[in-house]
Amino acid sequence: MAIVKVVFHSGSGNTKALAEAVHKGATGNAECELMEISGSQIIDGRFQDDAFLAKLDQADAIIFGSPTYMGMVSGQMKCFLDATSSRWMSGSWNSKLAAGFTTSLGLSGDKQSTLSYLVTVACQHGMIWISSDSPNSLFSGDAMDMATNRLSSSTGVMSQVNFGAEFKPTFGDLKTAEMLGARVGMLISKLKS
Repeated sequence: MAIVKVVFHSGSGNTKALAEAVHKGATGNAECELMEISGSQIIDGRFQDDAFLAKLDQADAIIFGSPTYMGMVSGQMKCFLDATSSRWMSGSWNSKLAAGFTTSLGLSGDKQSTLSYLVTVACQHGMIWISSDSPNSLFSGDAMDMATNRLSSSTGVMSQVNFGAEFKPTFGDLKTAEMLGARVGMLISKLKS
């Protein structure tokens, strides 16, 4: 069976909610594992967890998730991605599938910069980036909180969550994340068969 890993950092829990939705979608066609980056893995500013990286080496597809902070991935995600340079040197992630998702407070929040950075890292590894093919269902009349791909992102999944603990990703944003996970799981299963 194909193996998908969802590697993410979450500051407030909103990115984790998206990661769980991605995981739910991927498990229909692949063995999938959530892998959360924590501050304890970062020592003196460097991500240091060889066992974590070794698990990713076994994956057929890796889906990256990060909040957008100041127009970029979180510092924790950046430390992790910097640590993948040893995999770049060995080419061990070459031809794996990759995809990504992000969330921020602002409607724009420069989330495109975050997804573009994740695409760049994946391409440096020689990975094959999988876009989001979910339609913006606002155009079919769905309400803002129910609509899939309401922010019209094809590069990956974008979510916007208002400030405050009472706010969470919308039903539609979570559904879009689930659809991305299902797409990656289906594509990697086809490639593996």
